[in-house]
Amino acid sequence: MRMYSPEWEAIKDFEHIAKYREIQFDLSGFELPQDHGYALFEALARHLPWLRELPEAGVHPVHAAPSGRNANLVINRRVKLVLRLPIERIAEAHALEGRVIDPGAGDIRIGAVKEKPLTPYATLYAHFVDLGTLDEAAFLEAARRELEAMDIRAGLIPGKRRDMHTPNGVIGGFSLMLHDISLLQSLTVQERGLGLHRGYGCGIFVPHKSIKEVGGG
Repeated sequence: MRMYSPEWEAIKDFEHIAKYREIQFDLSGFELPQDHGYALFEALARHLPWLRELPEAGVHPVHAAPSGRNANLVINRRVKLVLRLPIERIAEAHALEGRVIDPGAGDIRIGAVKEKPLTPYATLYAHFVDLGTLDEAAFLEAARRELEAMDIRAGLIPGKRRDMHTPNGVIGGFSLMLHDISLLQSLTVQERGLGLHRGYGCGIFVPHKSIKEVGGG
């Protein structure tokens, strides 16, 4: 039984005002390229063409262990495909269940689906944020400007440099942690994201329970 917590009750209240939810799919297959953001989006958009018309729709990076043999990740039963979508599009996205995609390392079958609400936390982390610059100081300044446009003041901790290859060139950025934000601000950042290329997995923030070194994350 969950113990009563004022913070938990506040988080539950945000489910009523959230405009986005996440939809999570099981995956079955063998491997996925480590640099899969562009190819994964393209494979999904062949089944959900409307993704191309929703720049705010997010496709999370797929997190899995390196194969150790090549630049691929190993798919096991714990590996999930997660999309962050406007609530009104969630039902349509269920059409991915049972589809087969190939993001560049062989066929992957998209399996069982479930929905999850966004969970506001005072600390958030994004694996890759593209703000159009590879200069760390300029990157932080651009992040602050976007946050200020949302009336958010946050602590920022940049992390590891990131690169993603696409047919139009290499996308570059950094991982980024935000801290000391309110639960409402946390929900806003998770719904709106930061920077470019949400469909490729960039600018998507997830809850992080504590501030720690993000350089290797």
